[in-house]
Amino acid sequence: MFVPFQPDPRIKSVLSRFGFDEEAAITPLAELKREIHQYGERRCDKEASRDNLIYYLGFAFAVNEALDVDSLGLTGLLSIPLEAFATILVESDEPAEGSDRLIDALRYALSQPAVLGWARAKGVWLQWKRLEVVYRKEIIDFRKSDAFDRPGWRKRSITKAQHYMVGEIVRILGVANPRLATRGEAFNFIAHHGGNPRFLVEPPAPANFWEA
Repeated sequence: MFVPFQPDPRIKSVLSRFGFDEEAAITPLAELKREIHQYGERRCDKEASRDNLIYYLGFAFAVNEALDVDSLGLTGLLSIPLEAFATILVESDEPAEGSDRLIDALRYALSQPAVLGWARAKGVWLQWKRLEVVYRKEIIDFRKSDAFDRPGWRKRSITKAQHYMVGEIVRILGVANPRLATRGEAFNFIAHHGGNPRFLVEPPAPANFWEA
């Protein structure tokens, strides 16, 4: 990320002639070259990248004035079977007052306490499942990488993230607090205890409210 700078005061008159604000920050030429060189290498530069697909999906909610919808609840609600979702609407006399849009039906469903409670709990469970997969993959990829085989990183000081992880393992698993000085020692300790304790035990999925 580049740091913008203020133009040389000796060229203020030149800048004003071309319509530039005297106090405006101007991108250094070197930074422009770096941006051009890096274009296409970043995830967001790829049209169909995961990041861009997420942004596009958010845009769909923005243009439909639906950014007020509970995102965690919607995460769970979108996993509900169609028949179960239909029962939410059938049981109401006015499911989406003043509108027949799908987004209003989703908003109405999440306005029902029982549905919202289940949907948020299911959203938490779905997020846990996804993050657990991401975490395990990161560990596997690191172990297979060239960086893992280089001894230098193991001798460096323990990182803040590792320090926090060790503390969580001690707190949750009740093991003795170890004396760790290097990243290698911390890595071995964390791996020995199963990694991030957040992913040691899968939380139960919420019971389906429509089957009660």
